[in-house]
Amino acid sequence: MVTYRGYKTAVQYGAETAYGTGGTPNTAIPAKISTLSIEKNNTPIRTLGLGEGRNETFVGYGNFEVTWTMEMELAGFEFLQFAFSPVGGAGTTVAPFHLEEADFTGYTGNDMRSFAMEVASLGVPNEVETITGCVINTVGLTLAVGETLKCSVEGFGRNSTTGTIATVYTAITTKPWIFAQGNFNYAGSNLGRVTNATINVNNSMDAEVGRQIGSRYPEAAEFGLRKYDWVLTVKMTDTVAASLLQNFYGAAGTTSNGVADAELVMVEVILNLSEGLTSGRRNAQVKLSNNSITSISKPVNISDNIVELTINGQAKSGTLDGTNRPIKWWTAT
Repeated sequence: MVTYRGYKTAVQYGAETAYGTGGTPNTAIPAKISTLSIEKNNTPIRTLGLGEGRNETFVGYGNFEVTWTMEMELAGFEFLQFAFSPVGGAGTTVAPFHLEEADFTGYTGNDMRSFAMEVASLGVPNEVETITGCVINTVGLTLAVGETLKCSVEGFGRNSTTGTIATVYTAITTKPWIFAQGNFNYAGSNLGRVTNATINVNNSMDAEVGRQIGSRYPEAAEFGLRKYDWVLTVKMTDTVAASLLQNFYGAAGTTSNGVADAELVMVEVILNLSEGLTSGRRNAQVKLSNNSITSISKPVNISDNIVELTINGQAKSGTLDGTNRPIKWWTAT
C-alpha cells in the first residue's frame, strides 16, 4: 500500500484561455507552501415522498463544489495575478512588474484570468489531482517580527479530475521575503516600532453566481465588490499619538463630529520590501490609496513593558499610477 506525504507533494499552476479550460499547470508557485487544503462536495439532492416511509428514497447529484486554501512563505507575487489581472511591466526600476485592479473576468487585455492547478502526490503510482477554473477570492499578506512574509489565499474551482501522470516539477530557488527587509509607510513616513502588519484583499466572489441549469459546474467566475483591509500592531510612541491617533479622531485632540468634514481622514499606506537599491537587488511594494482608520485597541497591563496598539484600517483602492496598481515589484537596474 502506497502512502502519500506532504514533502513529496508538488503544486503547479497554469493560466487558462477560457474558464475551466486551456490551462497547462507547469509553473511552480514562487513561495514555500506550508499547507494546501482542498475540499470537494457533491451536495447531493436527498428526497422522499408521501407514503414512502421515513427513509430517503432518492439521492441525486447536486452542484459540484470545489474550494481550496493555501498558506505559504512568499518569494514572488506572480501567482497573485489571479486575484487581480495578468502581470504587466518589465520588472525594472523604471517599469516595475505590476498587478492592476480588473473589473471583469475575461481572457483579453487586463481582465482577470482563471487558472488550472495540479497537486501531485509523488509515489508509485503518483496521485495527481487537477482543479480547473480556479480563481483567488481572498489574499492575506502578513509581515511580522522574526518571520518570513506570509501569504494566505483562498478560492474555488470549477471541476476536479484525478490521474497518475504528474507534470515534471522544478522547485523554485528564489528566497522568501523576511521581516528585516520591510517597513510600513503611513501618510508619507515609515512608522517605527511596528511588530506586525497585515493587508487583506477580498474579491467577494461566489461560485453560485456563475451557475446555470444544465450543468453541475460553475460556468463563470464573477467579481463581487473589492475590499481592502489592514491591521497594524505598533508600540505606543509619541509619533503614533501625533499621527495615527489624530487621523483616527479626525480633529486635533478630539473626535470629529462629521459635519464640516463628513469623510474620514484619508492617507496612502505602503508595505515596502527591499533588498537594497543597488543593481540586481529585489524590491516590492503593496500600495493602497485613500486609507482610513476604523478602530484602535489599546490594552494596558501592569506586566507589559510597552503599550501596544492594534489598529484596523481600510483602503478604497490600489495606489493610482495611471491605473490602480496595488502590487509592484522589480529588480533594481
